[in-house]
Amino acid sequence: MSERGESEWDVRVDDGTVVVELPRKLVLEAASARRMHDALVEAVSRPEVDRVLTLVDVEHPLGAGLHEVVRQAARVAPDHGVTDWDIVAEHRIKGTALARAIPGLNTAVFEDERAARRRCT
Repeated sequence: MSERGESEWDVRVDDGTVVVELPRKLVLEAASARRMHDALVEAVSRPEVDRVLTLVDVEHPLGAGLHEVVRQAARVAPDHGVTDWDIVAEHRIKGTALARAIPGLNTAVFEDERAARRRCT
């Protein structure tokens, strides 16, 4: 369910939370976007999951492909009991832009991962 490497993403479930890591050198081409979509939809569909935490460390602007992957997963998530989607981004504008792709869920944007994780507990 995860892609590893300096430019690859990671999706995993950690104690009822889907954790999505978007690394600094992220390159999301069509094939990688499909894999991320499948991994994210599978993760938010798990019965033990009730929230998503996205860690954005991407140095360049977030692309339309990433926004579409998040939008599609956010459509599926509420049907499986996901209520909250938190975003951690060093640059709040990136987190806020990504949060706009998540209608219908409680979203919050943080600049500090510890604060976001405290909200998850």
